Amino acid sequence: MKIKDLNTQGILNKKNINSKFLSVFNDKLQIDCNVLNSNFFLDSFNFFPITEDNNSFKDLFSWGDLSKYENFYTKNFNKIFNERKKNLKSFSNTIVLGSSTTDNYYRNMITFFPRIFFISEKEINIAIHRNSSNKWRIFISKILEQLKIKINKYVYLDDDFYIFKKSQIPQFFDESVSIKILKKCLLIEQKEKKLNVYVSRQNSKSRNLINEEDIINELKSKNFMIIDTKNMSIFEQIDIFSSAQIIISPTGSALTNIIFCSEGTKIIEIIPKYNFGYEQSFKNRYLKICNILNLNYEFIEADPIENNKLNVKIEKFISKKALKESNYYKDLLIEKNKFINLIKNY
Repeated sequence: MKIKDLNTQGILNKKNINSKFLSVFNDKLQIDCNVLNSNFFLDSFNFFPITEDNNSFKDLFSWGDLSKYENFYTKNFNKIFNERKKNLKSFSNTIVLGSSTTDNYYRNMITFFPRIFFISEKEINIAIHRNSSNKWRIFISKILEQLKIKINKYVYLDDDFYIFKKSQIPQFFDESVSIKILKKCLLIEQKEKKLNVYVSRQNSKSRNLINEEDIINELKSKNFMIIDTKNMSIFEQIDIFSSAQIIISPTGSALTNIIFCSEGTKIIEIIPKYNFGYEQSFKNRYLKICNILNLNYEFIEADPIENNKLNVKIEKFISKKALKESNYYKDLLIEKNKFINLIKNY
């Protein structure tokens, strides 16, 4: 049977489909969330549920590049999917929160995590990808504890398809809605803006600043705090970004934390030179957040430098062509005088 897609109106018009959904309303946020409460098949990359009667719901469960969902409606996918259905590993009575297959902080925080505030059960099994870091698991556990939700166990998913029985998966939200949820639920108080912060990427696989030592010396003379978010808990990151009056950072998922900055905070993103259309999502990612939150955004371009630190496993998720040609996966070299002129007033 071919997989069909039902839009929101289609769900409402079909009683047998509508009965598979719960509507969870968060009073604090004044936001409603549709939660699929049924038996469903699920892949652990897109977390795109397909019901046992082969219905899917792109309106509710799509995120990121929408072209990736075209695969679910091809003859080839349908053939393989139907052949594998009976042999999939099964889980029951589970809430599927999901997480990034590469443990990407931006994707975890913006796409997957906001849905945690629409779990209505008080005792749960919760499914995330096995690649999630201990830091991310601790963060989820702490938030659920604050929400007075008990975790019976984590269900860890590998790169595969699964069947979930008597389980739930909340819908995904638009980025602007996710930001509203995160800011309201995670930011305890808006702090006085007083910190100048530089975010280092020296422990990262790409976009390391080759001449960072020279840059840091300049920044320290202007009383900048130098941080590496890989050595910080998520709560510590939120605390520092919410106290900042200026953030400078090579582009990377740590900049997701600018959602906790107060209005008017200065954000300077050090970016590579982008040359291809598919890189626009990288180029505009943090500018878009700044526009939503009225942050003062500026960027400075750096020259790309080849690096040999990328893990070959990353090719499973990113095309070899993009890895080879895109400056996003290289290191960076910034012209010192150009940088000094940029920050001279801070």
